[in-house]
Parts: sequence; C-alpha cells; structure tokens
Amino acid sequence: MGYLAAQGAILAIGIVIGLICSVIGLFFGHIILFDSIALGIVAGVCCNSFTPIHPALCLVIGIAVFLLLLWLQRTSVGFWVIGGLLTLVYAAAAGLLACLLTEKDLVWGWVTFGIVFLVIGGLHLHARDN
Repeated sequence: MGYLAAQGAILAIGIVIGLICSVIGLFFGHIILFDSIALGIVAGVCCNSFTPIHPALCLVIGIAVFLLLLWLQRTSVGFWVIGGLLTLVYAAAAGLLACLLTEKDLVWGWVTFGIVFLVIGGLHLHARDN
C-alpha cells in the first residue's frame, strides 16, 4: 500500500513540475500569448470578484479580453503600448520583490528592475519578430 502511495506522490510531483516547466516555456517562448492569457484570467477573476455579473458572463469577458489583447499586440501601436506597459509591470514587480527580499535595499531593487526590464523587453521584441 505504501508503494502505491509513493508512486502516486511521485506522479503528482511530476505533473506539477511539468506544469511549471510548461508555464515557464510559454512565458519565454511566447510572451505575447502569455500576456494575453494572464490578463484575460485577471479580467475574468476581477469581474467575478468585484461585480455582481454572473460567473458565466465573467468567463466570456475574460475570453474577450484575451482575444482583444492578442489582436492588439499584433498591431504596431498596440504592441508598443501593451508590450511596453507589461514590460514595466514585470520589471517593477521584480524590482519590488528584490527590494523586499533584501530588507529594503534599493540598489538591489533598481538593479533587478533594470535587468528584468531588458530581459522582458528583449523577449517581447523577439516574440514580435517571430
């Protein structure tokens, strides 16, 4: 019985690691798609949490936001606006996290902000070219 439980635990750990690797691969390989999915999920969850709208309609709103952002990021102006804003958001979140983890050391916060800004900006530009 213990062997069966151990095999189940190993399978569960493998599935979790596979999902994490898939999300990371999606983020680095297709950041525009990842941005659209993430903001569609955020829009649907916020719609459900903060408004009295039916959850099924919140799902439709999330899907609509996903499709709209995916379409907008394929246009020139939309790419620069949305990609630029999301690059700043990712960099600011990473810089804030670094600042908080290093006991409010602003140097680590700004350095992390700059590095993440360059990496995420490069990922957006690479995804746009593909």
